[in-house]
Amino acid sequence: MNQDLYIDKARGMLVGLAVGDALGAPVEFGYSSSDIRELGGKISHYQDSVIGPAGTWTDDTSMALCLADSLINNRGYDSYDIMTRYWRWMTEGYRTPDDKPAADVGIQTRSALVDFTESPIIQNDAQKTNSAGNGAIMRLAPIVLAGFNNQTEQSGIHKILELARLSCRETHNSDMAVAVTEAFAAALFLTLKEPVTKSEILEKCTHWFSSDSEEKNKCKLQIQDAIAGAIRLKDGSEFRDLDGYILDAFAIAIWGLMHSESFEDGILKIIRLGGDTDTNAAIYGQLAGSFYGYSAIPKEWRDGIIRSKELVSIADKLLDISDCKILRTRFEDDEHFVAVSDITINQ
Repeated sequence: MNQDLYIDKARGMLVGLAVGDALGAPVEFGYSSSDIRELGGKISHYQDSVIGPAGTWTDDTSMALCLADSLINNRGYDSYDIMTRYWRWMTEGYRTPDDKPAADVGIQTRSALVDFTESPIIQNDAQKTNSAGNGAIMRLAPIVLAGFNNQTEQSGIHKILELARLSCRETHNSDMAVAVTEAFAAALFLTLKEPVTKSEILEKCTHWFSSDSEEKNKCKLQIQDAIAGAIRLKDGSEFRDLDGYILDAFAIAIWGLMHSESFEDGILKIIRLGGDTDTNAAIYGQLAGSFYGYSAIPKEWRDGIIRSKELVSIADKLLDISDCKILRTRFEDDEHFVAVSDITINQ
């Protein structure tokens, strides 16, 4: 692939996340899909709101930046460092736009972070949850960008999927959450390849799926059904005003990509669906931002996002990681597990 095009796609993935987050956030709470549609063209511009001045992003981008900082600083994946940064984001304002403690923290994420401070190790017999919120894929871009340059294509995708599974389990340890995270990571990986069509992305994103149990096979089938449904659904009416279930959020991103001709068109369609607008738009923003490229994101949105130049710089730094190793994890069932019982939270 042309190097400039590759960089443009990579920047688009991270900046697209933040743009979708900032555009969707002002209408996340207190607005139904019909309310949003009545706003007309107003949603196509950043708005001052209770979350902050126009162009302010929320927890979706903050957590992605926490993850990116850890991957860049360690030149690899470190569970303990990542979770510590998430804790500092939630309690101290690390990587929030206003440097204040996070105001909007998902239920599963908050619970996982509290558990981490009390007992950081996830034991072999730890019970998985049936809940599967969308938090694991809203922040995924840094994983894919950091893992993309791992030697050959085959080793690269398998490393990305391994990293994606770990990043999901940190806060969303359920079979469905892990399965959707794998599928979305593969889709993001494929958008960076050239040439690739939208249909090829959807056909192949479950190709490398880890299905070593009956439950995982069930999840794979549900994901494939969700993809097929998103392709068939023309007006998106079935997606209106949904909560933050990860499979719904993934399907909404697929629908936005398949039923639009540009980054801009798709993201506005998704915001008009209502529901978890900032996260749905952030998830789509990663996928479409990489597919169309950074230069295809409207200049008003690229330049108007808070810390816009820093976001581009971070994307470039993630690409500079030539071999994103797994340094240590906190999961006893993982081959990279390292026991650390005493975590220094305030660093």
